[in-house]
Amino acid sequence: MTGPAGEAAAGLSQVVRRGDLRLRVPGASVRRLSPTPFDGELLSAVDAAAAGGLPLALVVPLPAADIPIMLGAAAVTAEITRSWSVAVSATVVSSRLSQRTRYDQLHVRDAALSSILPRARLDADGAVVPIGDPFPAAGGGRLVLTGDLERVPPFGGALVVDGTGGAGGDLAALLRTRRAVIYITDNPFDAALDAVRAAGGAVWAFDPATLARLAGDSPAPPSGALREEDPAVAAPSRLLRAAGAATRQVWAPATDTDLDGALHAAWVALSALPAGRGPAAAVALRWAWGTFATFALLPVDAAGYDRHVPRGPYSTRLADAPDHARAVAAAAAQTGGAAPWTSVAGAFAGLLRTSGSAPKLPLVSQWLAGVVDGGQHGLLVTRNRAAVEALTAALQESTGTPFGWQARARIVGIRDLLLGRVPGLPVDSMLLTGPVPRAYASLVAAPAAAEVTVLGAGDWEAERAARQATQTLRALAELRRETVAVTAPLLRLQADGPGAAEPVTIRRDGAVLPPPPDGGSSPWEPFSAAVQAVLAAERRGRPDDDGDAPPPARDGEDGEAAQVPALLVTFTDGQGLLLAPNDPVYRRAGDEVRKVAAKALVHGDWVALVDATTRRDLFDTVIAALAGVDMQYHLLTVMRDVWRQRVDVARGCGLTQREILARMQAGPDPTGVTAETTIGSWLRHDAVPLRAEDVSRFAAAVGDAELRRNGAAVGAALLHLRSIHQQVGRRLTAQITGAHVHAAETLVDAQLRIHAGDLLEAVTVHEVDDVGSKLIAVPAALLGVLLDADTRTAVHASAPPVAPRGDR
Repeated sequence: MTGPAGEAAAGLSQVVRRGDLRLRVPGASVRRLSPTPFDGELLSAVDAAAAGGLPLALVVPLPAADIPIMLGAAAVTAEITRSWSVAVSATVVSSRLSQRTRYDQLHVRDAALSSILPRARLDADGAVVPIGDPFPAAGGGRLVLTGDLERVPPFGGALVVDGTGGAGGDLAALLRTRRAVIYITDNPFDAALDAVRAAGGAVWAFDPATLARLAGDSPAPPSGALREEDPAVAAPSRLLRAAGAATRQVWAPATDTDLDGALHAAWVALSALPAGRGPAAAVALRWAWGTFATFALLPVDAAGYDRHVPRGPYSTRLADAPDHARAVAAAAAQTGGAAPWTSVAGAFAGLLRTSGSAPKLPLVSQWLAGVVDGGQHGLLVTRNRAAVEALTAALQESTGTPFGWQARARIVGIRDLLLGRVPGLPVDSMLLTGPVPRAYASLVAAPAAAEVTVLGAGDWEAERAARQATQTLRALAELRRETVAVTAPLLRLQADGPGAAEPVTIRRDGAVLPPPPDGGSSPWEPFSAAVQAVLAAERRGRPDDDGDAPPPARDGEDGEAAQVPALLVTFTDGQGLLLAPNDPVYRRAGDEVRKVAAKALVHGDWVALVDATTRRDLFDTVIAALAGVDMQYHLLTVMRDVWRQRVDVARGCGLTQREILARMQAGPDPTGVTAETTIGSWLRHDAVPLRAEDVSRFAAAVGDAELRRNGAAVGAALLHLRSIHQQVGRRLTAQITGAHVHAAETLVDAQLRIHAGDLLEAVTVHEVDDVGSKLIAVPAALLGVLLDADTRTAVHASAPPVAPRGDR
């Protein structure tokens, strides 16, 4: 490939090749970047689009790459070196915390880029909020990093949008006012590609074979100063080679299984669901699809998975799925729409029944033995955190897994892999525990591994998985042809066409099966176009398969019900919340933010929401974000989860709170805890020990040898997490009160330069104006979600009152 004609080449490409943009490698000095041929083609396409004033969509099936922030940084560096002014700005839209930490590692030659052009974020109103201390000579320039496309103003400098995993927001509306837009996606099925084309923009795509072809050795500049270990711009050569040359296969059990038949039956039942009307119907559809996706990716039995689902009013346990669907059916009976949901309830009951045999688990053990025996490094990818914990426990308990397997294979959640939260890539072998939702298509087509294996429960699911991989490869190749035939001439560039992809094979008991027939129904989702449109509108900003989507019904006094009693909380800005009286909500209390029951709220309180809901735990969200950047925080979450699991076991030890406390107070090293209610708060997960030593004392009191062995590590982790909670709480309080907090006081991690503001962009605060004095009956699907003034008014007007319990 050659660069653009004329002056177009004097842009991002030149900035990188001259060594103006550099990277501080952890534990080493600042190094210049060593662009690969892939980097060269990528940057030249961006340069040419910018010179032509065209929006550009980049399709790069490498979700773990740091392309968004590198392009944003290169854009501002090019402008700084061109104009010798730091009064420049650019915006990068990405929910990945790693993009923020990567920016703080970048340099303009020997000066940290963040000291020349400070980072900033956008608050809920779109105002620019500095992160850290602003440089005195910044001249108003900023690199704005935000995770919310809706907050981006319709004006400004360069705009880079990270569409990995679904960006959310209305890109088409923004393209009507802004032309200097670079949209990056890993998914060839991304609907935003049509929005870019409709705005007069172009699409530049890479298929796997092209990634491998462009991974070659970097050409040395005239100075010859590059070293082999110097970092690439977007992705290292070894990752490009692995993703481009990977082999893809599907494994099925030796014989068909009842689970495979149950999955097919559930697929058919879901295909008959109507679109419905209103937000409650949309939430029910999203929950049903997320539940099916969990079953499809589940390598263990449903009961084992449910044991690791966190407790709470918005938890989604698989065992409850049939009852939830029946409750939706009962609510839909008034409009004659009960039958499809009744069929879904029966299908989910069938999945529960047949999942008990866990037919995929022997295949996991077989793959794991191959990785260990071959001295390889493997990555086992499954549904979410609960599935990771359940599979880890099952493999540890199994007599068929080799000792020390965890030194050779890691188990991760599929969304963590998609969003670049998994270090140490590529690996030798990757195993996906089932077919994937459409948002994860790139993980099958261009895996960060030399080979990828997808598990099927039988013929039907194995064929579905194989057709997914084949369709994704075909779609990427077609987009590459568009690049060659349409985009390259438009930008006055040259590009090579797509390469041939190896066919996806299905293996059963070592034998290769015939490829599945092409065409037919979609292997991605069973829904009608009307249902897909409803899901697309409802899930904005969320994955299309959200396994943590709250259930559309709750267990009440008369069983599962889609209509539940709730309080209406109205905020001073006119928005509102519907909450069950004992649903948890974060309220400011003095200098801290505490979780309280909704019925405790009064006029004048301040409430903190995460992603405009009360459904996500504030501090768990913060720690999960940190865990995606640094292994230290991942280990903290592991230790926290160990504490929670052992506390769950302790609840069945037969001891009362008073007896546990008495045992902790006895002996040569007594606890300082004096109230048995403190023990109760630990058992309910409302609090954790404030002294690290109390973890071991608690373990000894309840007779838990496993927790006692790890007591010191668990206690230290809980204390560290508490200090982070306090820092975040102080920052939230300042956000609520408007008080000034010095930059050093907002640092959560000084080494990684992570500020509390980086972690709290999804958090908004709202002042309570009124709390309803009476309960009203509302759809369970609406609980905990911030409602605009019109929706709040409409729901309140149509909601019947609920009599107090004593009067029913």
